[in-house]
Amino acid sequence: MKKYIILTLTFLFCNASQAAVYLIDFKCEPEAYETFASLTMAELDAQFPSGSTKLARYHDLTTGSGIVLVETDDPTLVMQHVYGWIEVCEASITPVVDDEDAQDVLNR
Repeated sequence: MKKYIILTLTFLFCNASQAAVYLIDFKCEPEAYETFASLTMAELDAQFPSGSTKLARYHDLTTGSGIVLVETDDPTLVMQHVYGWIEVCEASITPVVDDEDAQDVLNR
């Protein structure tokens, strides 16, 4: 079954002069995990476009969902990565900040 992607991009916290971190929240069909399991770690890491860095990926195998943290200064690279799984996964993309940056924003 073809899944559609939900892109939620909020640029409130983004600073164009530095790389931002994006949280990908995903839920996948069982066949996505069959594909995932057949790939090596090197092949999985190579799916992230040049100019982006996977910081972490965590799975809840009981629900077929999980998260990925990606760092990049170009949000379209995050979209490009997610698009590669669009046939078997739904995903949302949200820019996130660490504690220090959150405090900076809240204290403005």
